[in-house]
Amino acid sequence: MTLPMRGLLAALLLLGALLLLQLRSTGEAVPVRKSFDTFPRAVGTWQARDSSTLEPEIINLLKVNDYLVQRYVDRDGRQLWLYIGYWATQRKGAQVHSPQNCLPGAGWEPIEASRITIELPAPYPPITVNHYLVQKDRNQQVVLYWYQSQGKTVAGELTAKIEMMRSAIVRNRTDGALVRMSAPLSGSVAETTDSLVRYAQALYPILAQYLPE
Repeated sequence: MTLPMRGLLAALLLLGALLLLQLRSTGEAVPVRKSFDTFPRAVGTWQARDSSTLEPEIINLLKVNDYLVQRYVDRDGRQLWLYIGYWATQRKGAQVHSPQNCLPGAGWEPIEASRITIELPAPYPPITVNHYLVQKDRNQQVVLYWYQSQGKTVAGELTAKIEMMRSAIVRNRTDGALVRMSAPLSGSVAETTDSLVRYAQALYPILAQYLPE
């Protein structure tokens, strides 16, 4: 084994040991946050119309601590569904579930997948999010989603896990969230995407009250 490889292996072992110590600790810092029960029914020009609850077996599978499933409609009648799942801790098997697995499991097959950058109102910097076009039978939807990791917006699942590991070591916190919005195709893919982007721009400043930094 070469010296660089030995150094890399040693660093990985050290990181694993530090992470194990943190994951076995019992005094994780859990920040104070608002419950999704108080989430605004008006987001920009969008108004909430319906809310849904997850089945107990799904909650047990996800191990989510709080969640929101809500349908919003704008003044032109365009609609979207917002899902936010929040995990106070990702220790002991609880973890954020990727839509890459959940969407196909619900019968939605990806047709197109990319990432887009969304400009946000000041003082927030732009965010990069996942952009999917999915289809189920003859129905198509546009989906935007990202991981919210203690004030940081992350598109990649692996990057989100690395952020969680870093925070477990540095801050003794593993809380995180998934933010996903989807809309049935209305007009073109670009038009539906633009509508979701405008909603995301109105939504983002609200999130800090419910997803602590």
